[in-house]
Amino acid sequence: MSTPQPISQLQRNTLVDVLRLQLASLEQHSDTHLDDLTQAQHAYQTRQQDLDDAPQHSGAQEVEAAVADIDNREFSAVTQALFRIHSADYGLCVDCHLSIGFERLQLEPQALRCTSCQTLHERAH
Repeated sequence: MSTPQPISQLQRNTLVDVLRLQLASLEQHSDTHLDDLTQAQHAYQTRQQDLDDAPQHSGAQEVEAAVADIDNREFSAVTQALFRIHSADYGLCVDCHLSIGFERLQLEPQALRCTSCQTLHERAH
């Protein structure tokens, strides 16, 4: 773990660009996944399916719901990181309060924990 060092403005700008690209990619993936329908339109269309076809489509619907849930969580994490990026504690681990390495933030700018604490967190959950 490294000692707390503020992230430079240049590094923050780089990470903002990475986050914006991630957000655009998530939006494009969501649009493609939903066949250019909004989530509400997609849900409505799914509910309108003939009840006789429901058993045939239930597996696909479960997969679609799981993918949508993952996309929503990722979208939320990226959006929250964009809001946090200019705060003084951005880039500091929420558990040990030490710096999250810039290399890690370049790969995952929405990261809340350093690699060591993230590993411990994942083992605990």
